[in-house]
Amino acid sequence: MINKLTCVIVDDEQGAIEVLSSFVKKVSWLELSATFTDPLEALNYLSNESTDLVLMDINMPDLDGMQLARLIQKIGADIVFCTAYPEHAVESYEVQAVDYLLKPIPFDKFLAAANRARDKKYPAGLEAGQASMTQDHAQIFIKSGAQIHQVDTNRISYIKKDGHYIVFKINGKELLSRMTFSQLLELIPSEAFIQVHRSYVVSIKKIEVIQKQFIQIEGKEIPIGDAFKKEFFQRVSFIGN
Repeated sequence: MINKLTCVIVDDEQGAIEVLSSFVKKVSWLELSATFTDPLEALNYLSNESTDLVLMDINMPDLDGMQLARLIQKIGADIVFCTAYPEHAVESYEVQAVDYLLKPIPFDKFLAAANRARDKKYPAGLEAGQASMTQDHAQIFIKSGAQIHQVDTNRISYIKKDGHYIVFKINGKELLSRMTFSQLLELIPSEAFIQVHRSYVVSIKKIEVIQKQFIQIEGKEIPIGDAFKKEFFQRVSFIGN
């Protein structure tokens, strides 16, 4: 199994906690242990409970993030600051923070920071005997009719819902399986795939063209649903005007 990191979120704004909590849920190897709007309560918890990673704001009442970071340094938890204020970035190096993220935080930057924290704690990245699996690459088993197929997720271009069935597009061919969409989302690595429509999940690395209302993979236009648009564009980094 891939090594997991336990994490705690500390932010005096509940909305920010909800955003970070949703990000944590998307990463299969992150496990949210607790959330706090009061940094003093967080300090008490962190002094008594083992935690790998603390995601914290800086501007908070009674005890700011920098003060809290200095107090928990001896505990051994890594720190990622999540703040709207850039002026403390240099100071964050003094407490050996893994990363300094500016709000609003795109998911890809959050994931990169989480990866750095995991690589720091587990330099090898994986448990012994699991060299064939990475955060965005896995061998999964898909039942189709009477057969069970072993599939490398790197070969999947996109997945669509068709009635009671799920259709996997794999190297130009289709594999049909009877399962629910929720079962599908638990099966595939969340770091490599994203849902763009109520009927479509796509491999991020297989995307060829992105337009406002659809993406193109292997010449097929796949719609981007309004409910999924914001998260999709947060996760996809691009350059240019």
